[in-house]
Amino acid sequence: MSVLKELTKLLSLATLAAILPMAVFGAMGKLGAMGDSLTDEYWDSGVAIYASNWVSVLVQFRGIDMGPTAAQAGTNSWGSPRNRGYQYNWALSGATSADLLAEGQQTGLAAQASSDGVTNGVLDIGANDFNPGVSDAYEAIYFGEWTSAEIQSYVNQTVSNVETALATVKAAGVSMVLGNIPDPGTSPAIDAYFPDAAGRQLVTAAIQSANSGLKNLAQKYQVPLMDWYGLESAVFGPNASLHSTILVGNVAINLRGSDPGPPDWAPTNAFVSDGFHPNTVVQELLANLILQAFDTSHNAGVALFSEQEILNQASIEYGGTDTLQSEIGPYSRYIILPTLPQFTGIRSEGTNILLSFSTLTNQSYIIEDRDDLLAGSWVALSNNIVGTGAVMVVSDAPPSDLQDRFYRVRQLP
Repeated sequence: MSVLKELTKLLSLATLAAILPMAVFGAMGKLGAMGDSLTDEYWDSGVAIYASNWVSVLVQFRGIDMGPTAAQAGTNSWGSPRNRGYQYNWALSGATSADLLAEGQQTGLAAQASSDGVTNGVLDIGANDFNPGVSDAYEAIYFGEWTSAEIQSYVNQTVSNVETALATVKAAGVSMVLGNIPDPGTSPAIDAYFPDAAGRQLVTAAIQSANSGLKNLAQKYQVPLMDWYGLESAVFGPNASLHSTILVGNVAINLRGSDPGPPDWAPTNAFVSDGFHPNTVVQELLANLILQAFDTSHNAGVALFSEQEILNQASIEYGGTDTLQSEIGPYSRYIILPTLPQFTGIRSEGTNILLSFSTLTNQSYIIEDRDDLLAGSWVALSNNIVGTGAVMVVSDAPPSDLQDRFYRVRQLP
């Protein structure tokens, strides 16, 4: 085997192999979703006569295929948890991460990969795990009733629930994007009932801990992470000094206001009548984050909503100048792609080949080889290598008469 002659080719091919797990799609394909009321169509909440969520605006204004509605399919309802919305949207208002599993959102969407050809999916769950109207966690943390160990146990269970849902659907072949947990404490409703900013910050810290766990999940399963929490923080500000307005298309959106709906419709208020759920303008920011996630990770190529579109689709007149990006930065700032392992060097040492590759702490890797790139199977050279965060080295001793050998590195889930 001419080792030196093959080193450059091997390094190039091995690096290419390292990025293959991130599939590239030319379009969004059929899109499914799991989650709670941020994702469940607003149709069953009584506010849909004046407000839309991200699912509705993506289907209506970008033609994203989330399946027919129940009415379009000739039935009044799909049955719980989908109600009467789009066929591939399994989100249900009020769901916690535990409820999502009990309702079978993950198994329902996974089954549609084969039965309906769903190729892509969005998972955003966990806000209700910290919603005082749904669980006891918010009050227990806010009032200091839980110990740090109890808080961490609750956080760990939330992350574990999300992992079960993510792993189930990804194993079915659906390319997923994962959203982290927004902070309900920034809403007018929670701010009014829980006015102590320091107490709200205790809950925020727990949510940040959960989001750290979700970031690790995104890396473990090699999926893009949508930083909904980061976008929310940029828009609404910190607990100690919540923002009052933000300019979208040079129009002031009242971040502390609730829209009562007709006849006193106020679409420039950031929340619907309950003071908790985002109104159309804010939901369209979430829609853009989803589009950005698929474009950044999968080359989906679906145009984001312009500031003029965001306003016009909420029946607000455009103010003539784009202003939002100067306040929150580009949407790409809130997309965290998983770090892919890469070969950093391949060199010969006597009759051995030494393969150097990058790792992350507590992630596991496999090095595989094959002697023909077009035939045969990849064979494990070294498996279950636990990363340290540093460059690691694996040695191979190929037969002396071997002409070619190719290598690849993969992160294991």
